[in-house]
Amino acid sequence: MANKEFNLGEYMTNGVENIVKGAIRATLKDPKESVFMARYAVASRESSKRRAELEEQGEHIPHF
Repeated sequence: MANKEFNLGEYMTNGVENIVKGAIRATLKDPKESVFMARYAVASRESSKRRAELEEQGEHIPHF
């Protein structure tokens, strides 16, 4: 069994993505809310990528 190092940033990013997916499903009856959540999901994904890029450069940006 290989030891995989726990990555808090990855864990938190996955958690936020799961929350957003659930929120999108919950807002399907209201188009305005669905559009807002879809835009938030895209922005959240872009932010995660940017945080990862900056982390590689040695700058830590918290998820929250």
